[in-house]
Amino acid sequence: MFTLFGGRTVGKGTYWNLNSGERIDVDGTVTLKGSRADRYVKIPVAGLCIAGPLAGLLFTVVIPFLFLFVMLALLPRTVHASGASLGDEAQVCLGCHATPGMTMTFTDKSTVSVHVDGSHFKNSVHRDLSCTNCHSDVSLDNHPAAKYASKQQFLLHLASACRTCHADEQVLANPLHQRAITRANAPPCSECHGSHAIRKVPTKQAKQNTTQYCLTCHKQQLSTTINGHTLSLTIDEGRLRGSVHKDHTCTDCHITFSRDEHPDRRFSSVREVSIAGSEACRRCHIDKADQHKGSIHFSLLAQGDQRAPVCSDCHGSHAVGKKGLADTLAGVPCKNCHQEIFSLYEGSVHGKARKDGKGTAPLCSNCHFAHDVKPTMASRSPKDMCLGCHAGIASAHKAWLPNTEAHFDAVACTACHVPEGIQRSVYLRVTDDSTGLMASDTVVRNLLRTGRTAINAVQGKHIDADEVWSLYKQLNSEHAVHMSGTVGLTSRRQAHQLAPKTVAVRTCEWCHSANAAFFQSVSMATAKPDGRESHIEVDKSAIGSLYAMIPLNQFYVLGGTRIAAMDYLGAAMILGGIAVPFAHGTLRLLTARYRRERKQQAARRGGTGR
Repeated sequence: MFTLFGGRTVGKGTYWNLNSGERIDVDGTVTLKGSRADRYVKIPVAGLCIAGPLAGLLFTVVIPFLFLFVMLALLPRTVHASGASLGDEAQVCLGCHATPGMTMTFTDKSTVSVHVDGSHFKNSVHRDLSCTNCHSDVSLDNHPAAKYASKQQFLLHLASACRTCHADEQVLANPLHQRAITRANAPPCSECHGSHAIRKVPTKQAKQNTTQYCLTCHKQQLSTTINGHTLSLTIDEGRLRGSVHKDHTCTDCHITFSRDEHPDRRFSSVREVSIAGSEACRRCHIDKADQHKGSIHFSLLAQGDQRAPVCSDCHGSHAVGKKGLADTLAGVPCKNCHQEIFSLYEGSVHGKARKDGKGTAPLCSNCHFAHDVKPTMASRSPKDMCLGCHAGIASAHKAWLPNTEAHFDAVACTACHVPEGIQRSVYLRVTDDSTGLMASDTVVRNLLRTGRTAINAVQGKHIDADEVWSLYKQLNSEHAVHMSGTVGLTSRRQAHQLAPKTVAVRTCEWCHSANAAFFQSVSMATAKPDGRESHIEVDKSAIGSLYAMIPLNQFYVLGGTRIAAMDYLGAAMILGGIAVPFAHGTLRLLTARYRRERKQQAARRGGTGR
């Protein structure tokens, strides 16, 4: 016997409307009247004939106890959850679903566990509900009743059942829910609340007591060992109370733990504990989690590099400080991993300004951002970030630097604003015109291995000018691409050594001279699958070759990237320009007598004719 709802298509049988008491006999297939608010029950006719007289007899017997039963029903329920029993329908379903390891496979081959722990369900807030209250499209006659394309579609379908009891007004009253479910890609309810082991939401007082209850043990010297490494489980209560999360309770983050249940979670390493713990941050800080997914840190983590930072590495875990702490030299978290680079920054004009109390000088996150950290690109000028603070600097350069825009496009700010002695390089970038993305390192290296550059590529030598041209043509045969050149620093780390403007390069000969120091190192920049940059060495003569005229037509430096063939052509044009008038004058001088005789003969013929 199953509970059904209005609007459901059913087969042959007898159905009773629990709201109106109406009996409906169905011979074929019919849709039950009403909406989800109308509840029906299916009872076999034979069973009804037997149950009717028995029910009347029992009703007569229990009349003396009816008043007592009603009074007891109105009293508060005090039965402990662990003593509650499951309904008949739940027990039938658990006959299969209590089997560990049961899974459901979807069209896209993804799977989800359909194992239900009966003890967990018996202790949940939904223990009094029958299975079909939520799984309304499932019955013993048609099980499962629907096919789903993916696990996500299945979970979202089940989340719609939650709205039957939990109205939108009630759900959206919680600010946490507002942030979570109003997004376009809102997670299903079960992602935060679970499915068959949902506990009652504790009151504020209960939450405070829960935290104190956890600290009973965790403020003591407590630790565990994972594969030979010790992990401290001791929580400093003072630091916890002083964190930005002081109004939260332990179970807000550790949702699988409670007074009644302390699950034994298994990890293969101490590092896995931190990575797993970062999932708790995502439930509240959804926007930051989405930004982190687009970062180089997340890419490294997805590739299996567990050294990549997660939330707690930068913010801490139980002693999370205020956001402003990360905007100080003492509190910036980047130095925990990038100490060498941070030391270079401290000696730069920006780092010294910070030490002198100038809080507007940029820190790591001002250029690299906090959560959406992108891979560094030696081949790309950081001018957009520089101009974000130095808005009027372009106009200031125009006062002394000819063709300022071309310099800003082709020369990285860092190439001129670091101390002397730091090596510069030229970077050739091939980008797709339609997407703006840099050429794939895998594609470029495969082309090098299959072309006439295979020997050089295998031996690790430079690729020369005609090989660069051949590579450019092959890439252009599939997609419209263009090649650009940028002068930058050979080491990306040295970009953090920015010096005062008084020592910046202002001498034209640094670039505009033969054998300029800036052009002694040339590389082709490509993109790795994770977005990081890879470099393939190029013979320095390539940028001064005739092959570079077409792909690098916007990277020609007078005096610096001199093309020898163009020099010969220019000399020929100059000599030709001088030779033409000289030859013309000489020819006229040699033929002057002949031209005079012809002129006299013409005059005589004219006189005779008259």
